[in-house]
Amino acid sequence: MIKPIFDNVIVKKIEEKTSTNSGILLNTNINDNVNIGEIFSIGEASVLSIENGGELKKGDKVIFSDNYKKIEYKGENYYILNEEELLAILQ
Repeated sequence: MIKPIFDNVIVKKIEEKTSTNSGILLNTNINDNVNIGEIFSIGEASVLSIENGGELKKGDKVIFSDNYKKIEYKGENYYILNEEELLAILQ
């Protein structure tokens, strides 16, 4: 398990589907340059977390900026960023 420290957040990027299982191409309206991910873990000092009175929790889908550190852990890619780099929660 990866546990961020301070007010850092770990996000797992969500890759948008561009086609169905049968090969039909999908029209996506989301810009390719937008980073969309799912919250994997939240640091204890994050003021955005539910534990500290915010609204952010594990599993939330978010849009985040390009200011991140990409790491590979157990064959999976994760993104570590400061909570200030979270731009929006997708509902």
